[in-house]
Amino acid sequence: MKPYNFIRAEKGESNSTIYYAADGSKTIKSGGSWAWRNNNPGNMRKGQYSRDNGCIGYSGGFAVFPTQKEGEIALERLIKNGYKDSSIESMVRHYAPPKDRNKTARYLKFILTQLGIKNSKTMIRDLTAAQREKLVKAIEQFEGWKAGETQEIPIPLRITKVMKDKKQTIVAYFVKTLGWIQKPEAIQLAQQGKIDAVVAHSRRGNLYLKTRPDVTVVNNLKNLG
Repeated sequence: MKPYNFIRAEKGESNSTIYYAADGSKTIKSGGSWAWRNNNPGNMRKGQYSRDNGCIGYSGGFAVFPTQKEGEIALERLIKNGYKDSSIESMVRHYAPPKDRNKTARYLKFILTQLGIKNSKTMIRDLTAAQREKLVKAIEQFEGWKAGETQEIPIPLRITKVMKDKKQTIVAYFVKTLGWIQKPEAIQLAQQGKIDAVVAHSRRGNLYLKTRPDVTVVNNLKNLG
């Protein structure tokens, strides 16, 4: 994934997560595992803790982080600070409860094996830094990390001018970097997501372009020329 400054994320269609960058572009991660799609190696759930540690949205009930590294750091902080007064067993039962269809007993056994610890009542605060690191890695491994496909979607080109006929009907658009293009071509490019406009149907069934809806839905392209 390119090093975009992602500022927001949400669940997309089917098994996908959509990331929105500060420059207006977006990236779609599809397939793979939840952990991979959400840059969330530990599959941390939505909540105040994830919000306080860099979460930029939610997908499938899980937090989404801008990068895999930021997701790992959030998990490390959760283990070190959020569960410091919990035992390993109570941490696992809270983090992966049976009510959420988790294999909690198997989860606990896996973690204890990875840590080389037999006593499940061992407190998180009593673990060494190296053991906490192993605990984080064990959680990530159990949650699963499977890569899927990444699609980069560039910033849609903007329409800056329009050309009208004698009836004041728009017949051509001036698109940044493309220059003047006729209405049919502009509609086709908008359908492909390459122009920042929405294709709409008139009362007569004809296609035309209008400004992308936001808080106030307006069609202000007609004011450009």
